[in-house]
Amino acid sequence: MKKSILIVLLVAFLAVAVGVSGCLDSGSNTTNNTTNNTTNTTPAIPPTFDNSIVQVDPIPAGFELLVVKNVTANNENIDGLTDALAGYSATYMHNNSVSGSVYLYAFECSDAASAAGYVQSMVDAHIAKYPNSSNVTTVQVNGHDATLLTRVVTGGFSGDERYELAWSNGSILIVLNGPASYNLILSIAEASDL
Repeated sequence: MKKSILIVLLVAFLAVAVGVSGCLDSGSNTTNNTTNNTTNTTPAIPPTFDNSIVQVDPIPAGFELLVVKNVTANNENIDGLTDALAGYSATYMHNNSVSGSVYLYAFECSDAASAAGYVQSMVDAHIAKYPNSSNVTTVQVNGHDATLLTRVVTGGFSGDERYELAWSNGSILIVLNGPASYNLILSIAEASDL
């Protein structure tokens, strides 16, 4: 009798342990884990579009997240974005220096073609506004062809270059800019996992 009770308790304990550990998972994992072991070269689009989309985790060394806010594209002074696309922005500062500020934007578009079209609108506006002091190139960011818009600032900071990165990930338009160097902007872009 004691052996039967001991066996029943042991089986019950094992059943609880397996259930808690998740060893017999059904395969329908609903976590927001963007790191996976698939062979797909295009990063997955985040399952939800909320302000966490612009919150980099972990934040690269030397950076501090200052603010995250709801924005509309036409109010953010981004050349070529004249529509009221809803989105989010995050401001990251490097080593407490305003000249190290990086702004990360994510805007929700109606579809992938629309998001890609906005990148082209940014390119067209950039070339029209800076015909003699701009450069447009393609760089790789998180498995995407991103557009790098470079221009030379005239006036008080004459000779300084300014950088803007833009790409689409499905129906999401991602834009990074600010007075920071290209390497600082790229470090936030890569850490964004977008």
